Amino acid sequence: MSKIKVGINGFGRIGRLALRAAWGWPEMEFVAINDPGADAASLAHLLNFDSIHGRWSHEATADGDDMVIDGQRIRVTRNRAIADTDWSGCDLVIEASGVNRKVEVLQAYL
Repeated sequence: MSKIKVGINGFGRIGRLALRAAWGWPEMEFVAINDPGADAASLAHLLNFDSIHGRWSHEATADGDDMVIDGQRIRVTRNRAIADTDWSGCDLVIEASGVNRKVEVLQAYL
């Protein structure tokens, strides 16, 4: 069985907690994160440290524009419009930005 390739749009609290919760599930592989607010290094730092849940048991680092967790590379982009991000490598995109709530806008994922 092939893994479900997952992308996350919006890596604030909800996006980070979604990744933390599903990390290590054998049927899922995170391949893309889009968040216009921060670079890969900042997002990795925020993923590692959570004010409620504490330090994550995995180590996220940045390598250029990518985030690396347990040796797995995840592409990080900083686009404001979801249509500007290439989601073609994703089977599923978690919309966690809180901004895109209209069907017309969300159709850009299809």
